[in-house]
Amino acid sequence: MKSIFGPVPSRRFGKSLGIDVIPAKTCSFDCIYCESGPTTSFSLTPQNFIACAKVLEELRAFIRKNPDGADVFTFSSAGEPTLYGPLGELITAVKKDYPQTPLIVLTNGSLLWKPEVRRGLLGADRVVPSLDAVTPKVFRKINRPHPGLEPGLIIEGLRAFRKEYKGQLHIEVLLVEGVNDSPEELSAIASTLETLRPDKVELNSVVRPPAHAGTHGLTGDGMNRAAAFFSALNLEIIGAFQSSEKTCGREDLAQRIVDTVQRRPCTANELAASLGVSFELVQRESKKLEEQGKLSRQTFGAKSFLCPPAPIR
Repeated sequence: MKSIFGPVPSRRFGKSLGIDVIPAKTCSFDCIYCESGPTTSFSLTPQNFIACAKVLEELRAFIRKNPDGADVFTFSSAGEPTLYGPLGELITAVKKDYPQTPLIVLTNGSLLWKPEVRRGLLGADRVVPSLDAVTPKVFRKINRPHPGLEPGLIIEGLRAFRKEYKGQLHIEVLLVEGVNDSPEELSAIASTLETLRPDKVELNSVVRPPAHAGTHGLTGDGMNRAAAFFSALNLEIIGAFQSSEKTCGREDLAQRIVDTVQRRPCTANELAASLGVSFELVQRESKKLEEQGKLSRQTFGAKSFLCPPAPIR
């Protein structure tokens, strides 16, 4: 299991070096919009899927080759990062080695009701849980959760974490057209967030090929209308990816392209900006990978995305 991937082009973080400690696709949700594909293994029990020492070895090897190759480190898995049992131990070790690099954990927030999970996240610079719905019907429709989860339990976990955590708490709300964008649900989400007092609310939508067909993001006007419900909060509507000046070498470019799109479908432009190589080089390498059956292409929102190979039917 390879744990370090990218850097991934992130609309929020620039060039994000991913740390993935969860087997694909092990998660507590099966979100209809997930860019990593459908969940194949439901779980609420954290496990030690890979040794911390192996993850640190991979990270150090990458940084030795690419000392300026990432803007942030992001625990962002093809599953749910808080299902990794030694997450707190690994966060502490990464921060000890690289104290100047921001460390961010992207989580669906579903396990924050567990005290040991909350403790494990305390050393991160920023934690970004999700809250896409607060009413049970909409929650089940958009997040398709493990049967042991319900919105009240998740909200109480968020509330407890807000009291304990001293870093930056951002909460992401991802909107799907016709699912959680009604005035009633938006109002309910906003009211809940006002009681949680996050440092920022990140309003997002579907911009990459989703796990389940028929899932669509909101238009720009739709996002602006939704934003009006969150006027009492520090809100950011997530925009397009912006490249930084940091670049990575060309070594193992083909494998790095494959590793990146396995976690997140990307356009060739995003990969070029993120991996620090030319658009033409990405196009050339990706064409070879398609011919070898290691990549596929999918059009979504009028953009062409490089994706994992299409499943054989």
